[in-house]
Amino acid sequence: MKKKYLGLKVWVRVIAVSFALSVVATSGSVVVLANELILDETQNSESYFNDEDLAIYYSKEEKNSELALEKIKEEYGDVPPKFNEEGEILLTPEDEMRLDTAITEYLKAVGYSSYLRRFGRNWWNSRSFIGGVIDVGLIAIGLWTAASNFGAVRTLLRNNRKNITRMVEKQILSKVGIGVGGFLNSMIDIALVISGASVGGILAEGLDRADGKNDHYILA
Repeated sequence: MKKKYLGLKVWVRVIAVSFALSVVATSGSVVVLANELILDETQNSESYFNDEDLAIYYSKEEKNSELALEKIKEEYGDVPPKFNEEGEILLTPEDEMRLDTAITEYLKAVGYSSYLRRFGRNWWNSRSFIGGVIDVGLIAIGLWTAASNFGAVRTLLRNNRKNITRMVEKQILSKVGIGVGGFLNSMIDIALVISGASVGGILAEGLDRADGKNDHYILA
């Protein structure tokens, strides 16, 4: 009788362990999502993060994005921009197709997740990531390489305000599912008076400030 009881206990333990393992195996996505939400709750505190803080949380994503951006520069970095006499960029259907292709390649290389972007503050709606996406679009049409200093950036933005706002909204940020139509004019106004490492970074910061939060995230 004692042996039967011990045997029964062993089988109960086996079944319990098997069930626990199956739950863990089938809920990996839930764990990932939980981690994102925990991070989001932490970031919703009153003290906003700076660039160094973000680097700690998103070191892997940051590195992947940097490597992907370098590949984009290697492939599209020698595209010469075409301007009219007023200094406005002239875009052809070929330019727009190249822009679309470059962004698609970049998002694939960094493992972009449109699903996770919708859950609070995370890498996919951070200022750094959005700035990188904008840079990729500008690199593909030659604008990124045309602006290497603060004065050149301001001239570029003034002369191409209409074209850049249209590209950012319709052809660049639409690829990551972010609608910023109501903030585009403010984005340019702010970008004209700040400096940064790249045109995309300046425009992303302009959006971050324009959404009224200036918390290193875009509409999150």
